[in-house]
Amino acid sequence: MEMIIKDLTFAYGDKIIFDNFNLEIPLGKVTCIMGASGGGKTTLLDCIAGKHQYQGKIIYGQNGMDLDVKTKIAYVFQQPRLIPSMSVEKNIEFVLPKSMSKEEKGERVREVVEKFRLIDCKKSYPANISGGQASRTALARAFAINRDVLLMDEPFKGLDIKLKKEILDITVPLLKNKTVVFVTHDIEEALAVADIIYVLDREDGKGLSVVGEEEITLPKENRDLYCDEISKSRQKIFCCLTDSKIN
Repeated sequence: MEMIIKDLTFAYGDKIIFDNFNLEIPLGKVTCIMGASGGGKTTLLDCIAGKHQYQGKIIYGQNGMDLDVKTKIAYVFQQPRLIPSMSVEKNIEFVLPKSMSKEEKGERVREVVEKFRLIDCKKSYPANISGGQASRTALARAFAINRDVLLMDEPFKGLDIKLKKEILDITVPLLKNKTVVFVTHDIEEALAVADIIYVLDREDGKGLSVVGEEEITLPKENRDLYCDEISKSRQKIFCCLTDSKIN
């Protein structure tokens, strides 16, 4: 089963971003999208999320149904986008369905607060927590609503190596069996989380196309990023990215 992006066409004014673009995203897997800065990777996520009017279709699952953005998608942005006037736990509770009881909401919040190691700051407001805590809160909020499709747009951007590893260690096990589209510029991030990596690039005046594809079959939990298989994948991706003039 797959999520199929078929003949996607979208432009910002005269700038063509996608022109009959096609991509197959396997369900229950992590698909990483890489490519040059400003190339349209975030725009791809926004189209999947229904934030843009586009031509073409995004079809979800074996029944060939159009993607229902109201019930199937969670989105982790480059910035945490927490509500300043709400505590960490209230930021998480805010996204939960109104149909859930108070008790159900409380249990869900407690569950993700514990998973993302936010117990010590759950009553704190965004202005009083660290960048790492804010990133973990944004992730906790996305996992709390338990959607079928999770979009992640450089969620670890700006974090130092130690903090990034800490959050990856928490997040990677939770991605199992989820359909994830993960945008990143960091090869090591992609190698840590991906089942498949696509590199996108464009020719002058034309829309994005896939210029590189690499499947990684090793289990993500405790994946050795320096084993021979991963090292070969790293080299292939690096060659695609440098040919794509990534900066």
